[in-house]
Amino acid sequence: MAPGVNGNCWTAALIMAIGLRIHRAHCTDPPEYFLLQQKSECYYTNGTQQVRYVKRIIWGQQEICYYDSDLGFSVARTELGRPFAEHWNSLELLSYLWASVEKFCSYTYRRFKNITVDRRVKPRVKISTLTAEPSHRPSSLVCSATGFYPSKIETKWFKNGQEETAGIVSRQLLQNGDWTFQSHVMLETKPRWGDVYTCQVEHISLQTPISIQWATQSDSAKTKMFTGIVGFILGLSLMVLGLLIYQKNKRGE
Repeated sequence: MAPGVNGNCWTAALIMAIGLRIHRAHCTDPPEYFLLQQKSECYYTNGTQQVRYVKRIIWGQQEICYYDSDLGFSVARTELGRPFAEHWNSLELLSYLWASVEKFCSYTYRRFKNITVDRRVKPRVKISTLTAEPSHRPSSLVCSATGFYPSKIETKWFKNGQEETAGIVSRQLLQNGDWTFQSHVMLETKPRWGDVYTCQVEHISLQTPISIQWATQSDSAKTKMFTGIVGFILGLSLMVLGLLIYQKNKRGE
């Protein structure tokens, strides 16, 4: 059997034995349930050029012992973890733990590199407004980039061609459930007629940045747009009504 398998069985048995011993020493009953966790973590620098392997033992919610390949040995964080550190620091287990840098970390990196490190998903970008009562005029602009991967992204706001930095009041980066991310950057401003705002997003999946503009409209322009929409709806309604009357008269003949 491999040293790692022996080590895992030995670790579980040792934790149970020491846990029972502690409760007996304090004249308390051992818990009916307990949580034992063993975590392995890999840290990469420049791909696999520099790899760090960390293994942790957690009893309940407290870390009691860990191994760090950068240190080259195990360290006990509590008295309960001291026997584990001594066991892990034996020559056989140290060799096994050191080999995990290549056998576990480097292998995992190569195995899943195409769906993690090399994965690229382009963001979808839009601008939305937040209005302030009672003026009903936009008081903040929000640039949202959604559905992108990896998480590193840069969003900039421009007003009439000049970058805006002082007005940025919020930056949010959220993780979706499908291994993609979304980012929201809010710009607090008071748009005036004729102002043009630009949201520029840079991401590793893009050859060139995405730029989306938002411009204020005068009251007269809004009135004309509203009048046009109402006129279109009214004309469409009259056309439908005329068609219904025509069909009714035709059936009457």
